[in-house]
Amino acid sequence: MSAPVRDPGAAGARVDGAAAQGSTPARLRDLGALAVECALAAGAAEAEACVESTRSFSVGVSGGAIETLKQNVTRGLGLRVLVGDAVGFVTTTDLTEGTLDDLAHRAVALARFLTPDPCNAFVTPAEAEGADGATLPEDLALFDPAVRELPAEKKIEWALELERLALAFDPRITRTDGAHVSTHDGASAIVNSNGIARAWDSTAVTAYVVPLADDRDGRQQTGCYGVSKRWLRDLPEPRAIAAEAARRAVSRIGARSVPSARVPVVLHPDIAANWISEMHKAFSGEALLKESSWLTGKLEQLIAAPLVTLVDDGRLRAGIGTEPWDGEGVATRKNRLIDRGRLATFVYDVYHARRAGRRSSGNAVRGYSSQPSIGFTNLYIEAGAQSPEQILKQVDRGFFMDDQGSFGFNSVTGDYSYQAQGFWIENGEKAFPVEGVTVASNSLEMLKNVVAVGNDLRFDHSVASSTLLISEMTVSGRAA
Repeated sequence: MSAPVRDPGAAGARVDGAAAQGSTPARLRDLGALAVECALAAGAAEAEACVESTRSFSVGVSGGAIETLKQNVTRGLGLRVLVGDAVGFVTTTDLTEGTLDDLAHRAVALARFLTPDPCNAFVTPAEAEGADGATLPEDLALFDPAVRELPAEKKIEWALELERLALAFDPRITRTDGAHVSTHDGASAIVNSNGIARAWDSTAVTAYVVPLADDRDGRQQTGCYGVSKRWLRDLPEPRAIAAEAARRAVSRIGARSVPSARVPVVLHPDIAANWISEMHKAFSGEALLKESSWLTGKLEQLIAAPLVTLVDDGRLRAGIGTEPWDGEGVATRKNRLIDRGRLATFVYDVYHARRAGRRSSGNAVRGYSSQPSIGFTNLYIEAGAQSPEQILKQVDRGFFMDDQGSFGFNSVTGDYSYQAQGFWIENGEKAFPVEGVTVASNSLEMLKNVVAVGNDLRFDHSVASSTLLISEMTVSGRAA
């Protein structure tokens, strides 16, 4: 199965384009400034407004007909105020001036009933520049007018074509679990009373299809492939997406179980990306402070093979997870979480950074209806030098894992255990398709046992990886 498709929300880099409902980034910034003024007039010591205006469209088809069709427009404002070290937070979708004044008074009244915390504060311009002191690039290439202007009829046509092409790939593909196309465009603004005034807009387009191939005994094998991009021109042609999804389904026909064994395991980029997405909570400064991370006490220690460099890059050009600023107005940056095997850093928002005596790493995430929390942008393992074929040749006997089933990751211990599909490897080649097995290990062991990293890194989503070879994992199947 392909890596999870992520709805990127309102994230981007332009500050002069129109967004959903005709709300420009500049207009949202003005609304945020007005809300902050109202909060200060109502008695707040500090105030911060997050304003969003977004539009999304999605179509799902099955059996040659439209199954789901959704269009959504959202416009709202979240207001945080600080009164005596206590934070009050309220939201609204009514952005008239009178409503903002009432909202500000309610936020201040709420804060007076809440517990104060000296670490509560809003970011200053000096803090917002980012811990590395880097300046933002002029254009992160996150807004494409063609995405916004794409007609609904064209999106429906693409979804129908995706399914049609998948069905035509092989006669054994007789139906699908659907084909989907979606678009998103929007604008965001962050304004606070310390002088922060950020505004930006963005777009995203996603397409995927799930074909089913007939197997023995009335069973079917599933294939899935999808891509998310900021720019319409970067989205692969429907034929390429459909062919890859269909190839995955057909390749699994005839899958069987294998005896339990401890063997080398090759992780397909999709599976490696899923593993990374599960691991990311361990790098959160909040988890570190709560001692709920399996990386607690390991900062600056070697926790992985030297081949492993894990990056969270908020500045990746046209990245589906890229943002110019985080949810508090701090400049995003490129954070190396693991640097050639060494645990290099944890990531923070403003609150948890102050508790830890550090600076925000630009990793606050939020929408207008939520308060900031720690999250990630574009998360990936840096590419290596070997091709996937060269990596496969290194394995005399092992397992190539390219799909996973039931959830099995423990975020506190890092234990990894998933139902898996893939191929048995003999003498450096895929011998036959495999199902009905479970692959298990512990993330620290897996990181230390990475013996090869592929050169096939590709950013189809916000989390990505090359092919990885783990020297040993437990593959539990049928009795020997």
